[in-house]
Amino acid sequence: MALLNNSRLAWGVAIASLALWATGAPHTFGSVLGFDDDQAATGDATQTIPCLPVAPLVVTPAPQPDASATNSNGAFHLCGPDPQAASAIEQLIGGRGFSASLSARGDGCADLTIQANPQSSVGGSATSHLVVSLGSGKSLDLQITSQGGATHVTIAEDQP
Repeated sequence: MALLNNSRLAWGVAIASLALWATGAPHTFGSVLGFDDDQAATGDATQTIPCLPVAPLVVTPAPQPDASATNSNGAFHLCGPDPQAASAIEQLIGGRGFSASLSARGDGCADLTIQANPQSSVGGSATSHLVVSLGSGKSLDLQITSQGGATHVTIAEDQP
């Protein structure tokens, strides 16, 4: 055990390691820099140091998102029958499964939130019938049917 704690032995190993490294260093640096020991000894500085080869750049294209997945949520402000809103809802759902919520705002209009399921297959069947009171005895009646890959929306206003 006393042999491992000897400082002379530690210094001897350090010096031997340094000497070994110093004698092998020109070969190591020469091979990395692209010249041999003969050129280093003669001082021939006319040779250019070649560049190391670079691995080719591999570009993998990113997957393009499905158009139906990017447009799976929608919000609509409805104040009565609106053919443009009905058409936009039909396009948003596009024959897929969906969830819908309709809430009154207190100003005679309602907010509709649609979330279409991008993973659902086209061709299933889903139906939602929502009715909300708009005040003054009026109500907004919304019927959404998604079946066989097609969606149909009816927006009606019921009055007293």
